[in-house]
This record gives sequence, structure tokens and C-alpha cells, in this order.
Amino acid sequence: MPSFGRNRVEFELNGEVVAVEEPDPRVSLGEYLRSERGLSGLQLSCRQGGCGACTVLLSGLEGKDGGLDHRSVNSCLVPLCSVDGKKVTTVEGVGSVKAGLHPIQSTIVEYHGTQCGMCTPGMVMSMYGLVRGNSEPTSQQVEDQLDGNLCRCTGYRPILDGFQTLAKGGKNCGPCNQAARCTSTCAKDIEEMGACGGRPTRLVITKDGVTWVRLASLQELYAFLRSAKSKGDKVRIVKGNTASGVYKPPSANFIADISEIPDLTKVSVGESGITIGGAVPIADLMKLLEANSELSPSYEPLLNHLKRVAHHQVRNIGSVAGNLAMTHEHGDFTSDVSTILMAAGATLKLGFAHNNGAEQSVGLEDFFNMSLEGVVILEITVPIMPKTTRFLTYKVALRRVNAHALMNAGFKLEVDSKKGLIVGSPVIVYGGVKEYPQRARKTEDFLVGKSFSDRKVYSKALEVLQNELVLESSWDRTAYRSSLLGAFLYKALLSLLPEDAVPAPLRSAIAEYVRPISTGEVNFDKGDPAEYPVSLPIPKLSAGLQATGEAQFMDDIHVGGGLFATYVTSTVASAAIKTINPAKAIALRGVVTFISAATVKADGYCNFVGEYEEVFALSRVQYYGQPLGLIVADSKRVADEAAKLVDVEYTDIQKPILTFDDAIAANSFFSERGIDWKTGSTKLGFQESDVIVEGQVESGHQYHHHLETQRSLCIPGEDNSIEVFSSTQNPSMVQHCVGVGLNRPQHKVTVKVKRIGGAYGSKLNRSACHAMACAFAADKLQKPVRLVLDMATNMQGVGARSPYRCNYKVGVSKDGHIKSLELNILNNHGAHFDFENPDMSSILAFIDNTYNIPHWDINGKIARTNLPACTYMRGPVFVETVFMMETMIEHVASVLQLPADVVREANMYKAGDTTIAGQQLTQCNAKEVFSAVKESSSYESRSQKIKEFNSENKFVKRGISIVPVKFVASWAAQQFIALVNIYPDGSVGIHQSGCEMGQGLDVKVAQVASMSLGSLVDGGLDMANIRINNLTTTVANNVAESGGSVTSELAAMSVQVACDKLVKRLKVTSKMLTTLNKKPSWQELIQSGVDNGIDLQARGRIYPSAGKSGPFQYVSFGAGVTEAEVDVITGDTRILRADILLDCGKSLNPAVDIGQVQGAFIQGLGFYLSEEYRYNSDNGQLITDSTWEYKIPSSKDIPHDFRASLLPNSSNPAGFLRSKFSGEPPYGLACSALFAVRQAVAAARVQWGENKWCSMSAPATVEKVALAANVPVSFLAFS
Repeated sequence: MPSFGRNRVEFELNGEVVAVEEPDPRVSLGEYLRSERGLSGLQLSCRQGGCGACTVLLSGLEGKDGGLDHRSVNSCLVPLCSVDGKKVTTVEGVGSVKAGLHPIQSTIVEYHGTQCGMCTPGMVMSMYGLVRGNSEPTSQQVEDQLDGNLCRCTGYRPILDGFQTLAKGGKNCGPCNQAARCTSTCAKDIEEMGACGGRPTRLVITKDGVTWVRLASLQELYAFLRSAKSKGDKVRIVKGNTASGVYKPPSANFIADISEIPDLTKVSVGESGITIGGAVPIADLMKLLEANSELSPSYEPLLNHLKRVAHHQVRNIGSVAGNLAMTHEHGDFTSDVSTILMAAGATLKLGFAHNNGAEQSVGLEDFFNMSLEGVVILEITVPIMPKTTRFLTYKVALRRVNAHALMNAGFKLEVDSKKGLIVGSPVIVYGGVKEYPQRARKTEDFLVGKSFSDRKVYSKALEVLQNELVLESSWDRTAYRSSLLGAFLYKALLSLLPEDAVPAPLRSAIAEYVRPISTGEVNFDKGDPAEYPVSLPIPKLSAGLQATGEAQFMDDIHVGGGLFATYVTSTVASAAIKTINPAKAIALRGVVTFISAATVKADGYCNFVGEYEEVFALSRVQYYGQPLGLIVADSKRVADEAAKLVDVEYTDIQKPILTFDDAIAANSFFSERGIDWKTGSTKLGFQESDVIVEGQVESGHQYHHHLETQRSLCIPGEDNSIEVFSSTQNPSMVQHCVGVGLNRPQHKVTVKVKRIGGAYGSKLNRSACHAMACAFAADKLQKPVRLVLDMATNMQGVGARSPYRCNYKVGVSKDGHIKSLELNILNNHGAHFDFENPDMSSILAFIDNTYNIPHWDINGKIARTNLPACTYMRGPVFVETVFMMETMIEHVASVLQLPADVVREANMYKAGDTTIAGQQLTQCNAKEVFSAVKESSSYESRSQKIKEFNSENKFVKRGISIVPVKFVASWAAQQFIALVNIYPDGSVGIHQSGCEMGQGLDVKVAQVASMSLGSLVDGGLDMANIRINNLTTTVANNVAESGGSVTSELAAMSVQVACDKLVKRLKVTSKMLTTLNKKPSWQELIQSGVDNGIDLQARGRIYPSAGKSGPFQYVSFGAGVTEAEVDVITGDTRILRADILLDCGKSLNPAVDIGQVQGAFIQGLGFYLSEEYRYNSDNGQLITDSTWEYKIPSSKDIPHDFRASLLPNSSNPAGFLRSKFSGEPPYGLACSALFAVRQAVAAARVQWGENKWCSMSAPATVEKVALAANVPVSFLAFS
């Protein structure tokens, strides 16, 4: 066992040589960079390598020439010890606001590619990794480079538009001007690496019982493994460590780094095929497959499949052998690499450390059935196949990229084309059937000598296949996986036909889907010059800071002597708490204390967040993941570890109530809340109707997926005061709750918010309880404490969007006029109410959407379940009820055999109508907006082309849907306060009460201030002289929360009120200084104001009442058209095009508003198509609590063609400066995608006689789409 070597890690960080003495082998590079180096541009949002927010550039030696190899990697997965001898570049090393932005950074700013900004540094670093290795990337390479970066805000379109200018031929393409742009050293050869030059030497680093060993040779590795076995030590072999993003690494005394062993890093191409060493990354294999694709018919299919494995950051360092080893250790991992390599006949050369390095070659089937103790994967060979071989692979996942397979398969089939027979030795491998990839040997044997174009052969082969590959019953999605067995087999056999022999209607079913380079288009008015800079498309004020990683979020705030807190949470959903014993946790070195409901009471604090919720459960657990206590320690790592050591004993454990059906069976409802509302006479309406339509529709949970989870930092001060930094949309509520919790008057509680890294409603009411928990610890210990939830804790314990179920009865005339509606609506709200009391009254604001229907009967009940209390999420109630109503419209149109758009137009509101919520529509352009997008999208002609396409294609179908929406602005009783200071030098500082969370509030406020104050001077007021300060309850006292899409306009309005006061005071001075019709400059005006003692501070306050036309200030309309394509055999769905039009009035900033339109629509696509909550029905645990299982849209899931527009020549007399909101209406328009998918499925079902209404609830995942289509096996033809 190596006992010598350096015990420090040396590497180059942004051009500076860094030495880390005796680092902890368990610490990731990302953890070190943030906590020890203060480089907070990277964010550790998921710690799985699933979101890309932690991306950095890793550069190291490549090949014999000693050049540098640049790779973007996930710093949350890369061990700190592994970067010894390498160069690390973070976003801070690429450019800065002070030194100058790199072209990548300036591009993302220029194209408005930032909103909340949490993902932006990761986006920049992914693209930086591409251009460092290739100064003239292709458009396809640029498009592919964001496959591992998630963005919840922007919808990706502006980011891609900007980055495409870096592609070859783009305006920003070209070599990096490092002298002018970069703050890091862009070394091009190894001599420039200074102290880190030369081949890395051996490392032996020990900390807290764990030793990192970097080995230099295969012989050293063997000796090390033998020594470890003799001493009973556990060893974990590491190359890229990417498996830790999927499975928690097993405990080990030693971590053996094999990345620098020459024998394991070799690659070669020879007669036997491509051979790679056991430490070669997946990305390197892909390069070899691409460069040698002509050698074997299997190489190109393998390459294309590998492009869908994880993402480029993981493929850059994750080894092929490591993926195989992970599959061996975790048989339930549906590995694409393992499946397709087994099908390709790959062989492994293994070295046996415990047998003196003896070597053996094995196939993957044997590999998965042997022990790996002391075994090293030396080489992997991917053989060359005969040219007559057809090699085919398949994969179905919840998302196009960065998503594990639900099922995959590989087929190696030799054919006699003349005879139409399968010959030789077929190989068929399926993954996702049971543990490990499975060979279908009986099916292979059956197919030998059989015709590949005979449907009877397929039917019999499927029977054999289903009998030999029996699905693991304990695994999820059994029915769907069973259907995929036959789907993949059918596609494979059909693909064997000569191209000209495949019947035309079947060709699209076997054509490999190749996503085109996506495009986008935006349209908006040029604005009103009289109000400039208001109405100009100006980038967000903090965009540059976000692109350089200099924007500061809550967890980026550094304080000395701070402690770290981690929740102890319940592991059951319904039980009594018998005991909570923290003794083991307290004994752990570094743990300071444990706080629970009992200690809160003993310390004189209040444990209640509100009337319905406890900070920590006292006697009974109501849902899985409920906070039971808080561990406080001197580091986050220790706090996390200790939290798992707290022993909790439960009694009276009950089976949880989770679903609507569970609640109905148990009669578990909040009886005091609901809705029972009627208008008109539904009985009369049904009598007047020609047709009665009845059905049911559901929508599920949706996680907010803000990259900045719930978090707080509390700092105790003098005189029993406390300062609370909270990622909240509702600082007044946080101030109130912390004050109540600590039994402290509110003037001793100051809450501060600078910016929020995504919220979407989750931080309106759900941030207060976390601030209280953190405040208990800080006040008790009189030390700063920060509480940052990891993603799993956030998802398990913080409520999501509410699920709804609607049973409907619709009375309609033959021409499509809806007469009467009877709705029974259920809402699954969770175990208790959110801070507010849901009474379902807001349903009336949205359920009618854009339709004037005379007779209504709505009955609603709220289910009480063992889930965390659901909370607001972007467009709450609106998104769900629009989907209900539009489903009814689709159903009615289907029954009446009318085009759905005809039914929609027949029922639309017009000016002068009154909605069911009592809002008089003095202005109503619903039909105008609907007609405009209908025309601009060429809806009619495209609809006809889709009919033609569907008639010509049997299993790939298309659909197109047009949907309108109505959204309302609630201003009433929303208090906003602003404080504007003009300083003697002419600079302007603004405090206001809206929370900047990516919606562009700050820039809109600054534009309004510049317009108002600049009206007095020649040349106006440059916005560079305006700063929007941190929100603080010292100024923003007793103010409204930031939500409902109206915050920007109301915050700007309060600022304008303050500015108008200043303008009034300075107007006389301005007139005095005006000469020859020329106004003074801003500096002259302010200097005169200072000299004359004018008060240059003003407060603005607004407290709007209800609108003049009803409960809402105004109404806005939008419409969208979406075209989708569906492979009905597998359920695979692609969004081909989306056209969105929103009436935004006279936009305060059209670039910001267009960004809101794009982002909201893509977030809606996730809700309607891919984002699904799945629970363990036995204990109530959320299974989909990570980026591994929960899939928001990626950059490869957005429409191929995405067009977003603001209604031209619009205005809004009832709005602020004639503007309207933009943040939520487009969300509802995304349901058009689901309806397009539904139409595609319905078009397929007609072919086999299924003419009944095809209902589809949200989300319409690939599984649900395929099961809805339910393609009969008898319909899978070959001719």
C-alpha cells in the first residue's frame, strides 16, 4: 500500500497556483471553490450533476505532445483531490464587470439570456468549454453544448439565440481575445502551467479516516488492492466520480484514483475494433466512434445513442468502465452504455489483482454475473461488424437529453436481403426489464432463418420475447415497459426491409429522429419615444453581474463565525412521534446543538408558523419529509451527516392518504373549505342544449424547481435584534413570523432580500417557516446560522402546485354554443393549509377562461392528504382551470365533430360582457388576439397539411391546437413603498418593496425613475446613475408580497410617486436654470438643488383599491398555437412549433416581457408534458425528489421553431403607463401542446376503430401518451 507521496493538492485556479494542504478526500471541487475560495459564481443547486449550475472548465495534459485538453465538468461531482496538476477555470476567471466581459458573457447579456441568474454562470462555462477547444464551433455543436444545463426561467430561446452568434459564421465567432477579455491565464501549452506543470505525481492524502490515493501504474493498483484486502480495508476506485450523482458512494477507507495510470488511458483502433482503457471517458469513445464511423455499421448508431447518455459535462470525465461498474453494483440502473455495448458484442479485458494480475477477456453478460472484488477493467473493445449487419438501438426517457432510460434496447441482426431472412447469430438486448441488461436468447434463436417482413413472425417473436423477458414486477411503469418490448422489436424488424420496400406510411416509424437546430423569432413594438427609456428593450441591470458570477444570492453572503443547520425530517407520512433521540448526532465532532419542538418551547419561543402549521412536528407527523428538528454544526457537511444520526421512534403508523381516490375512500376533506357556487340555471341550460357531454380531467403536482432552494441566514445583533437574509417573495411575512417565533417586536427583526434565484410562488408563504427555524438557532446560540435546504429536502417537504380533478357535464348546442356547465372539482392541498386558507373562490376568476357561458354550477372540495401543504406556483388556479375548460372545449368539439377553434370562437367574450367573477370587460380583444395568432401562425393551412401528413403516416402523427387565455390583474390592497434618494453627485439610490427574482423588476423600476427624473433636464437621466438597493423591511414596512405578475408595475408605480415628488420640488430650479429653451444638465440641476437646500429624498406609497370595472384592475388576453409530433408506438413527443401572442399593453420593457412569455410557456410545457410526481404508496415518500427522476424541459425539449410576440399597437388605460403583465398568461397557453399531442393520438386511434373521445390528463408523459394510443399488436404491419 502506498505510504508516500504528496499530501497536498496543487492546481492552477484562474491563473493562480493554489496549494491545499491535506484536503478532505470527500470534498468536491465545487464545495472547496465556494466555501474556501469564495468563488460563488458556481452554484451547488442539485449536487447530482443534473442542473449544470456548478459547471467549471477543467484543463489537463493530453497525449504525448503535452497540449492542454479543455473540458466542461460538474464541479459538484469532481473530487477536489482529483484536480491536482490541472487547471481550473471558473466563471470569475473568464471575465468581470470591472475588467470587461468575455464575448460569451456579453452575448448572453445582449440577447437577454438571464432572468434569475442562478443558471447563468453554468451556461457561460459550458459554452466557454466549447470555444476554448474550438474557436469556430458549428451551429450544431453550440446547440448540443447546453444539454447538461437547466434553466427554469428563460425557456432557453434567448440563450441559444445569443450563443449561436458564436458559431462559425456568427457575428461573435472567432478566437478569444484573451488579453482584453479574460481575467484567467489562457495557457496553450504545458510550460505555461507553472508549478503545476509536468505529469502528476503520486498523492496520498488522509483526512478523518479516509485516504485518497492516486496511483501511477497498474502494478501499484494491484498491490494496493491486495494490501487493502489483507487488512480488511474497503476501497472505492474512482475515475470521474460521476456515479455519485446517481447513487451515494459506498463508505470506504480508501479512494483509489486511477485516472493517471497510463495502461488505463490508452486508446487504439485496429482490426479487432476500437479499444479503450478502463479510465477513458465516454466523450473520448464518442470521438473515436465518430472518426472511425466507416469501419463498422455499429459505430454511428452507438455514437448517436451515446449523445443521449447523461450530458457533455458527465461524458467528459465519466468513464465507460465506470458506467459498467455502476451498473454491476446497482442492477436497477437502466444503463444505456451497458445495453448498447452488450448488443454490439463489446468485450472487456479484466485484470485480477488477487491473482497476481492475471488477465481474462469476458463479454458483458458474464461480467454482470461475476464478483468484482479485486477486479480492474483494463480495456473495452468495441468490435467491427460485417457490413451486412444491421445495428439498431432504442431509448425512451422522460426527456430528450440528460435523462436516464425508462427502457432501452440494442439489436445486432444479420440479414440476407435477397431472401428477406434473418441469418447468422442475432443479438437482442433490453435494458429496464429487470436487473442488468438482458439477452433475449430464445427470441434470437427463433428469428434465425425467419422472414423479417412477415407479421406472423413478429407476433410469434413477440410472444417468445414476452415469455423470456418477464418484467420485474416491483419496478414502476410495468404496462408501459411491457408495450416497449414489442415496440422496439417491431421497429427493429421493420428497419431490416430495404428502404424502397418499406411501405410509405411506415417509414416515419423507423426514421431516426434528428432534432434540427432550433430557431426563434420575437416581435414587439419599438415603444414610445416620449417615455424613453420606458418601453425600450434594455437588458436587466444585473445581467452583467449574473453572467460573470458576481451577482450575490443569499448563500453567497459571507459572515465570520457562522454555523450551519440541517433539518431532521420524518421518514413516514402519518404517525405519532414517540421519541426523538439526538444523542448520536450530538456526539459527532462539530455538532453544536439540536433544536426541536421541545427545545423551542423550553427556550420560550413559539413553534407555530400560523394557525395550521408547526415549525417542527411536536406529537404527530403529517407527511414524509416533515421537519422534526434542526441540527446545528460548524460545517454543512457535519450538519448533514449528523442529521441522519438522530433516532426517531414512531407509533400508530398509518398508511398514508396520498391521492384523490385515497381521500374519497377515507372521506378525508377540509369540510370548512370549498366552493358551492351557481349562476343562472344549469337545469334550464341542459334543457336548451342539443348535446350533453360528460368527462373527467386531472392535472398533477408540479415542483417549482428554482435552482436556489429555500434558505435563510440569521445574524443576531445587539439589544436582542436579529437580521434575517431570506430568499423570500414575502419579507413582511417573514418579519412577522420571525418576530412571533422569537417573541420579539418587529422593530428588532430586519429582513433583507437582494435577489432570488427563482421562486415562481414557492417563496410567498413557504419561506417563513424556514426563516423561523434558522432564527431559533441563531438567537439561541447568539451566532450567525444559515439554513440551506438541499434539493431532496426541498422537494420532499415544501409544497408544490396543487393537483386538481374535475368531473364535468357540458350542455351545448349543435353549432358549438355552450349553454350550461356543471363542475365537480377536487383539489389535493396536502396535510394542512398553507399560511392562507384556500377556499377555492379564485376558481371563478379563471375557470371561464375567455368564454361567455350563461349557466354554471360549481362544487369544489379540498382533499386532506398526507402530503406537504401545496402552495402557489406560477399561475395558481389559472393554469389548472384553463386546462379544465379547454379540455371541455376539445371534448365538445370532438363529439360535435367541429373544429375546436370554431367552438372556441363561438363562445368568446366580447366587449361589454361581464365575467362570472363580476369583471366588466369594458375592453375585450380576446377574438382579436385569437384571430391574429391564427393568421400569423398559418393555422388553417398547417392544419390541412397535418391532416395530409397523418393520412400518409401510420404511427407518427401530428396535431395542432390553438388556445386562448384570459388573466386578471389583482391590485386591490397591495401596498408598495419606495424611497428615492438623489445624492449630491447626482447618483440615485432607490429602495422599493418588490423582490427581484428574475422578472426584470429592477430594470423596469430604473427605467421609470429615469423617465420621471430625466424629464427636467437636457439629455435625460442616464440609467447608469441609478442603483436599485437591497430590499429591507426598514423601508419596505408592511408591504405586499411579490407575486401575481403585478409586482413590477406596482413597484414602479410607487417609485414614480416618489420621483414625482422630487420632480415637483426641482421643477422651479429647472426653470430657473433653463436658458434659450435649453434645460440644464442633470448634474447642474442637482448641484443647484443641493445649494438651495432642496430635500432630495422622497417616499412613494401606493395602496390601490379594486378596479373600476370589477374586482380586478384590468384583464389581459393571449393566444397560442402549438404543433406536436408523436410516435404513438413509444409515446415519444416532439414540439415542432409554437406561436405565442400576448397583449402586454404598452410594455415597460419588451425584452423583459418577451423573456417572460418564452420562459412561462416552456415552464408550462413541463407541467403539461413531462413533470410528474410519483410517491411510494406505503410510506408517502416522494420518489421523484431529484434531477435524476424529476424532469423539467431541457434545451432539447423546446419547440423546434419558437415564435413569441407582443400584440402590436396595444394600450391599457387601466394599467400603469398603459402596460400589462406578462409573467403568467403564457403559462396557460402551453396546454395547447398537450391538446396537439392528444389530437395526434386521436388521429392514430381512429385507424384501429377507436373513435371515442380520447381523454388525456396532465402531465402527458411518454408513458401516458403511449398507453392512451394503445396500438394493437395486430396493427403492427410490415406491408
